[in-house]
Amino acid sequence: MNRKYKTILADPPWAQGKIGKYKKYSQGGVKTLPYKTMTIQDIINLPVEKYADIGCHLWLWTTNEFLEAGFQVLRGWGFTYLAPITWSKPNGMGAWFQHRTQTILFGYYKKCEFNKERYKPTIFETGIPKVHSRKPAESYRLIESISETPRLELFARAHSPMFPKLPGWDVWGNEMPENDIELIGEKVL
Repeated sequence: MNRKYKTILADPPWAQGKIGKYKKYSQGGVKTLPYKTMTIQDIINLPVEKYADIGCHLWLWTTNEFLEAGFQVLRGWGFTYLAPITWSKPNGMGAWFQHRTQTILFGYYKKCEFNKERYKPTIFETGIPKVHSRKPAESYRLIESISETPRLELFARAHSPMFPKLPGWDVWGNEMPENDIELIGEKVL
């Protein structure tokens, strides 16, 4: 039997393209992202719904480029969209606009339940973590203040070599030394 979660956090490896002078990745001149990416359809096809308990909160990170795809993924996983949560950064990159925000799409599974805190702002400001794609600690504090346990982080990234996962969270991701669930019959991407 699969464990059911009240909270699922996902930061999918969107297949982001580079354009113009930003074709060279700014950190070290790397031309590709430092992780494997997935197509939107491959992300949608992951059996996330089987891990969602009734009332589960989904916190789905997306970039501005993949905002529309984020809604497709949210619905494809069986969730109902409720609100955007915006991370405001002190700086950003982009070809036409300077992208200083990143969005978490918040959704729920079958029933909208808020048994912890509510009425939190839909924006938070913080600096940028030193490691690419690492999300700020403030985002985890926000999620934990609103959403119940048990919690699952999909596409988890190691938070540090000494602390590969956060206390109270199960994880699945290719940076993790051990994964707590299996998706599509594999432990990692």
